Amino acid sequence: MSRIDLMRAFVALGEIGSYRAAAERLGITQPTLTKQIVRLEDILGRQLFLRSRQGTELTEFGRAYLSEVQPLIHEADRVWDLGLRMASGDTGRLAIGFTFSALEVMSHALLAFRQTYPGVELTFDDISSQSQLPMLRENRLDIALARWPGPGDLASRLVARDRLALAYPAELAGVITSIDSPALRSQPFIRLKQAIAPGFEGVVQRFLDWKGITPGSTHRVNESLVQLRMVEAGFGVALMHASSVARIIDPARIVVREIPSPPQGPVLDWQTGLYWRRDDRDPVVKAFLRIAREAIPALPEG
Repeated sequence: MSRIDLMRAFVALGEIGSYRAAAERLGITQPTLTKQIVRLEDILGRQLFLRSRQGTELTEFGRAYLSEVQPLIHEADRVWDLGLRMASGDTGRLAIGFTFSALEVMSHALLAFRQTYPGVELTFDDISSQSQLPMLRENRLDIALARWPGPGDLASRLVARDRLALAYPAELAGVITSIDSPALRSQPFIRLKQAIAPGFEGVVQRFLDWKGITPGSTHRVNESLVQLRMVEAGFGVALMHASSVARIIDPARIVVREIPSPPQGPVLDWQTGLYWRRDDRDPVVKAFLRIAREAIPALPEG
């Protein structure tokens, strides 16, 4: 019989004032509860309850002691319940890295996960594929949504495919009608900084080299959303992720044209995978992967 058991029995009886009801709350018999209270009184050397035909009342010492013990027992119960929720994945933390190409599939998975596990604290950051996988190995991320294929030491599944898209102000729709329009060559290009998205910027450069386009000016920014805002404001044109851009632009202000990979030319499309550590036993990660399998079904490879 542990000290915490004795104090929990005392708190239950002190709060309820009935041996029968307190025993039911604790899931024990009344004789067992009586023995626990007697044992605690023997240890303390003080009487905790006055027993009479009218019921059970706390002594003056019992009332003072109850005010000290109650917070401890309630906190212990809270921590116990928290441990059960953490073990089942109902609470905890989940750090997710993603690229702009994975924005749509990540949103589907996170919305479904949040509905089932509202107690989990989520953090998600737009991080280059090149940086995500080392962070996943170092436990700085729990889930990565990065370029596919990836290294074999991480578990993964293919979840999205993407391609380039040209975004330009709607006011230029009359002069830019395709990616081969001469007017495109005279426009400033708004691009991500190389360090932010080295893989994606490599695809952009392959397109420009293929078309023989050397922009007269280039504006470098930190985020894809900043690119869109600058295009919308008329600062230039941008080559972006087709999967995400088309759903967040105002077609009255920005035109988006997808650019497929040519049969005889550079590869201008790519794939995104969901990555996690093979040996990860975190119940929160397992819960997310279970939800993600339903929200973003794996795509066939190839």
